[in-house]
Parts: sequence; C-alpha cells; structure tokens
Amino acid sequence: MDGLTFEHDSRNTDPNQSGHRRARFRQGWLKAVEGDVYGDAALKELKWDNLGHRLGKIFGGTSEEMIEAQYDWRVRQQKNAKR
Repeated sequence: MDGLTFEHDSRNTDPNQSGHRRARFRQGWLKAVEGDVYGDAALKELKWDNLGHRLGKIFGGTSEEMIEAQYDWRVRQQKNAKR
C-alpha cells in the first residue's frame, strides 16, 4: 500500500469520544515523527491513529497548534462526508 489509500474508514464519529479521537490522532502523528512504521495491515482500515500517522509522515515534526488544526479540519471533513 502507498500509505495514503485504505479499504475502510472506521473512524468513530461519536461526539462523546472526541477527546479519545484527538489523543489517538496526536499519538499516531508523534509515532510517525519518531520513525515508527505502520504496516500494510494497519493501514487497510482508516482509524484516527493511523490518519495522524499518515499526516505525520507527510508534515513531520510541527507545532501542537498545527496538529490540532489538522485534526479539527479532518473532523469537519468527516462530518460533511457522512451527510
């Protein structure tokens, strides 16, 4: 896999889980910056942690504000797509 494609989007959209989603996204981003590699099996299903990882691989180390802005933008895009 190329790290950008996936077979299924299983990201949770429950608004009561927003803190958990945000933490998983940030964790994935930071793992990418540290050099951790997600295998093809992990990337087949889009989850908040591997979405953060994918973006962390693209953008690298950046400010907390940038990571938060990226997360918030993805949440808005996901909500619009589910309509």
